[in-house]
Amino acid sequence: MIASTMKGQITANIFFLGIITLLTAACNPEVRQEKADATLSIIPQPSAVRAYEGFFVLDSLTQVVFHSKEQRKATDWFNKELQSLARWSCHTGTSAKENNSILLIQDDSLANEAYQLDIGEDRITIKASSESGYFYAFQTILQLAPVLDGKDSPSKLKIQQATISDEPRFKWRGALIDISRHFFGPQSIKQLIDQMAAHKMNRLHLHLTDDTGWRIEIKEYPKLIEIGSLGDRTNPNGPSMYITEKEAREITAYANERHVMIIPEVDIPGHSGAIERAYPEFSGGNNTLNIANEDAVKMIETVILRLSDLFHTRYVHFGGDEVRHHNWEGRPEMLAKMKRLKLKDQREFEGWFDRRMADFIVESGLNPIAWDEASDFGINKGTTLQWWRGEYPEVLYSAAKEGYDIILSPVDFLYLDYPSNLEEAGANWEGLHNGPNSMEAIYKWNPIPETFSDIMAARILGVEAGIWTEFIDNQKRLEYMTYPRLFAVAEKGWTAKNNIDWESFQERLLKQYEKLQIQGINFRIPDIGTEERKKRQPEAFDGPIAE
Repeated sequence: MIASTMKGQITANIFFLGIITLLTAACNPEVRQEKADATLSIIPQPSAVRAYEGFFVLDSLTQVVFHSKEQRKATDWFNKELQSLARWSCHTGTSAKENNSILLIQDDSLANEAYQLDIGEDRITIKASSESGYFYAFQTILQLAPVLDGKDSPSKLKIQQATISDEPRFKWRGALIDISRHFFGPQSIKQLIDQMAAHKMNRLHLHLTDDTGWRIEIKEYPKLIEIGSLGDRTNPNGPSMYITEKEAREITAYANERHVMIIPEVDIPGHSGAIERAYPEFSGGNNTLNIANEDAVKMIETVILRLSDLFHTRYVHFGGDEVRHHNWEGRPEMLAKMKRLKLKDQREFEGWFDRRMADFIVESGLNPIAWDEASDFGINKGTTLQWWRGEYPEVLYSAAKEGYDIILSPVDFLYLDYPSNLEEAGANWEGLHNGPNSMEAIYKWNPIPETFSDIMAARILGVEAGIWTEFIDNQKRLEYMTYPRLFAVAEKGWTAKNNIDWESFQERLLKQYEKLQIQGINFRIPDIGTEERKKRQPEAFDGPIAE
């Protein structure tokens, strides 16, 4: 049950919804009876919810009524999901029946991804201003439906009567998956997209390149896959593993249908070991790109434009992080370039390159993204900075004050390769400053620092979890490290601060555990001890364990 504190927190949010409900009731003698203290198993928690006694019965005779292309696309997706879950779908059309219908209504007063949902006994009404709003309303309806085991084909689905008004807190609600260190292909990526979309997340960041492997086909530079994609962190001598251009387009279409934008990343000028192996003439030494070599820079520019095209996105991430332990000043070609540019050292050279890349992307009509190290170099203000170094809050503060848009990905809260418990295996790249990245720590984290002004807070686009794969080399462990923590990230990205409630979230998770189990997706079982976990989930201990 939702705690009394939760009810107090959402009172302000539901006031306007209550007025609408009361006005409707005044014109309708059949006033619905509210279910006191009801918890609806919806993740992320909506802005305002009221549950009522009774159900809407969804079946193959239900008519979904639409009047626009956007409404029809959302309806078609909903019907495909019903066909997969229950083996039947609804009727569709442009005229409503008196009973047993779902009516989609355009309401341009609502925000882009917002929706209003009224589930009555005879009709469901969805109001939204965009296709994504209708899509998220349908996702909420599916979360309210009974959990199906896939064995039976029920002729009817009972949906709890309710009124819901909902919109996201942040417009960027994302996850990163690193497919370089260990490769995860289209099937794994699509499974992640499904879970993200079901929980109203809308950005999937693909870390496509790193020292370990280059994982995307670029036909003009065949050695990137012929040589650069060989092996992984576990087996450097392994086979070639990469996403073809055709697969990239298929993944993109799949994601876009579910209102997830793909954010491709080519990580340069550091993290370029795969480029070095494929094209030694482009090497800057010690896993860096030779940024003095115009042919190398031309290759990167070609890759950036190709990634935008393949993944149908205006955002391209060019990395810019951890350019360490190199000796550019000891390489004649690079030293000569520094002198021509009148740069005093290799750090200034790095800054020159970051500015050049950001300017190139902006001038190409695209939006650059870079890791927060790039903020030191005065790069183009059209660049979105991704803050990951949690031990440097001053970097976040100054970036927001200078007017950069920012994605929050602090390592000590949102890196899902970090352990949930210090007795379990996981990464420890920048130290475990806050202890383990447990689901509770993620959920209770405050994304916006108290020191931020309203203007600075407005620069925060949203949040993005990082699923780095140095210590994740198989699907079972990938799922274990991702779920259910990703659902906490989803709620942090969508739900308003005053609706965050840890006890309610835990209760709402119970239905999600059922769904994951039926879908055959592994997840970290809650509330079991270490010895029991060693027996039931040995994948929890596959990797380094903090001392």
